[in-house]
Amino acid sequence: MYISSASIAYPRHRGAVRAEVAGRLDLHNLPAGTFVLSTCLRMEITVAGDEPDLERSLSAVLGELRESARPDVRVGESAVIHLFRVAAGLESPILGEKEILTQFRQALIRAEQEDRVGGLFAGLLETAVATGRRARELLPDSPHDSLAAVAAQVVGSADRVAVLGSGLMATAAVHGLLGLPSPPSVTVVARNPDKVAIEGVEVWPFDRAAEALSAFPAVVSATSAKHLLVDDDAMAAAVLRRTLPLTLVDMAMPPDFESPHGAAVDYLGIDDLARMADRRPRREDADAFVQAAAADAHRQFVTHHRVGPVIGELMRTADAVVDRTVDRFAGRLGGGDDRAVLQQVAHTVARTLLAGPVAYLKKADRAPEVVDAIADAFDLDDD
Repeated sequence: MYISSASIAYPRHRGAVRAEVAGRLDLHNLPAGTFVLSTCLRMEITVAGDEPDLERSLSAVLGELRESARPDVRVGESAVIHLFRVAAGLESPILGEKEILTQFRQALIRAEQEDRVGGLFAGLLETAVATGRRARELLPDSPHDSLAAVAAQVVGSADRVAVLGSGLMATAAVHGLLGLPSPPSVTVVARNPDKVAIEGVEVWPFDRAAEALSAFPAVVSATSAKHLLVDDDAMAAAVLRRTLPLTLVDMAMPPDFESPHGAAVDYLGIDDLARMADRRPRREDADAFVQAAAADAHRQFVTHHRVGPVIGELMRTADAVVDRTVDRFAGRLGGGDDRAVLQQVAHTVARTLLAGPVAYLKKADRAPEVVDAIADAFDLDDD
C-alpha cells in the first residue's frame, strides 16, 4: 500500500493558479481515500494509493486544470514527510505557523465524517497532527507566528480596522489586532453576526461590507467565499466615497477582491503577506524530529498492509507442509481414520508453533522490519 500526494503551493504556484484551483474545489465529489488540505497558501491532495490513484483524485479536484496547474507529486516516504512538515508548519513562510495545524485537523475531521478517510490512513493523518503539535514545542515562541499577525501589523497603525469574515483566519486577524501594543478599534463584518463572540469588537452584518470599504482606513478580508465579495462597480463606488486612501489586506483564497487599478487603494494579497513574513530561525531539532516521526509512520503504514499477506502465506505454507507429511506417512497407517487423526495432530502442532509469530506480527508496537524478517525466515512469497 502506498501514500501519494500532490501539492499546489506558494511560492512555486502563483496566487492566480491557486485561486483558480481553490475556486473549483468540491469536496463532495472526491474518491474514497482522498485527503485534501486547502488553505490560502496551498492545496495538498494526499491519497492512500499509488500514482494512478492519485491521478484519479487529481482529476476529481482539478478537472481541466490538471495540466496547467502542474502540481508537485510525491510518492511513498517523501509524500509522508512532506505531509508531516506541512502539519508542523515547517513548509510555511513563517516556520511553525499556528493556523495551519488547526486547518489540517479540521480537514481531517471533515474527511473522517464524510468517510473519505479511515483506518490506517486516518491514523497516519492523526499522527501528523500529533507530530505537528509536538514540533511546535521545539520552536521558539514568537508574537508573529502567523500570517494573521503579519496582517495585523500591516494595518495596525490605523485607528479603525474592519475585518470581513468570522472564520479561523479572520478571527486570528482580530486577535492579532487586539494584541497590538496600541490596538485599533475593530469591527467584524460577518454573515452570521450572532455567532461572533469576541470581546471588545463591534459587529456588523455582511450587507454593510461596502460601507466598511468606504468608511474605514483599513480593511482585512478573510472569508471562505468562492466569488468576489464586491463587484467592480460597487468597489469603484465605495472608493469614490472615500476621503482618504484605503489599505485593503485580502487574505482569502480565492481572493475576495480584485486588485484595484488606479484607485486610492493600497491592496495586499496573501502572497504579499507571505513575502513580508519574517521567517523564524530554522531549528534543526524540529526538522529532524518531524522527519523521523514521518519516516516511522510511513514504515508502520506500509508494513501493516503486508501483515495480512505474510500471515496468510505463513498459514498456507504450514498447511502445505502438513499435507506433504501426511502423504509421506499415509502408507504406514492402518486406514482412513488413522490418516484423519494424523492430519489433525500435524495441523494442530503447526498452528500452535505459528501462534507466537502470528500474534507478534499483529501487535501494533512491533518493529516494522519484523514482517520482512519473518517472511525471509520462512521463505515466503507474499506478493
